[in-house]
Amino acid sequence: MSIDTQGLFRELNDLRHRYAMLVRALRLMIYDYDVATGNITWSGETEHVCGRSINELDGGIAQWEALIHPEDRERAVRLLGEAEASLSEYDIEYRFAHKNGSYVWILDRGYFLVGPDGKAARMVGMMQNISDIKAIEFERLQMQEEIIAAQERALRELSTPLVPISDQAVALPLVGSIDQRRAGMIIETLLEGVAARGAEIVIIDITGVTTVDTFIADALIRAARAVRLLGAQVVLTGISPEVAQTLVSLGADLSVFETRATLQDGIALAMNGITRSRWNDRDNERQY
Repeated sequence: MSIDTQGLFRELNDLRHRYAMLVRALRLMIYDYDVATGNITWSGETEHVCGRSINELDGGIAQWEALIHPEDRERAVRLLGEAEASLSEYDIEYRFAHKNGSYVWILDRGYFLVGPDGKAARMVGMMQNISDIKAIEFERLQMQEEIIAAQERALRELSTPLVPISDQAVALPLVGSIDQRRAGMIIETLLEGVAARGAEIVIIDITGVTTVDTFIADALIRAARAVRLLGAQVVLTGISPEVAQTLVSLGADLSVFETRATLQDGIALAMNGITRSRWNDRDNERQY
C-alpha cells in the first residue's frame, strides 16, 4: 500500500499553520524547557508578552527565575519543583519583568514530558500576558469593595441611628435582632456620638428588639459601661413586662442603667434637667 507523502506533508504544514495562527491570535509565548541542561527554547509572541525578542531570552531557567517579581518568585519556583517531582501540570499566575521596566501579569501553564528513566526530561508550555484581565478584575474588586463599604455605612446608619434629643441627651432606638457584629456597631456609635456631642445622657430604647437573651443583655451592659467611661449615663427604655422578667431570670446586672418603661418616659427624664452631677450624686449614694 503506497503512502501519500505529499498529502501528509500538506496536512503537516496545515497543522503548523493553524498552530502558528492560534499562537499569534492568543498572543502566546511558547517554551520548551530542557530539565537536564536548564536551557529554554522560546517561540511565539515573546515581544508582546514581555517586550523581549527571542534572542534576548537566552538565559535559560536562571533568567526566567530572575525576571519573576521578587514577591512571586519563591512560590513560582517552588510550585515548578513540585510539578516536576509529581509530573503534574504547572498552572500559576505571577508578575514578570517587562523590558520597559514594568511588571506584567503572566498566566503560565506547562506540562512535563517523561524521559527513559521515568523522571521529567522536558517541559513544554505557554505564557500569556493577562495584565488587562487583571486590571479589569482589580477594578471590579475595587468597585465591589466600595459598594460593600457604602452598604456598611448605610447599614450602620439604619441599624444604629443616633438621634439628638437635646444639647445634653441623645437616643438610640434599636429595632430587630442584635448579633455580635451589630453589638460592636452599637458600642462604636454610642461612643462616637457621646464624644462628638458631649452628651451627658444616652437613651437606649429596645422597644423594637425582637428577643432579649443573655447575649443581648450582655451587649447592652457592655455598651452602658463603655458610655459611662466617657462620663455619660444611660437610660434603658422599652422594657416590657416579658423583657423585664427575662432580664431578671438571666441575672443581668441592670445597675448600670436608669430604666424607664417607654422611650417617652426616657425623653421626659432627659428633658427634666437631669444633669451629670445629679447622676453622679445618685451613684455615690449607691456606694453607701
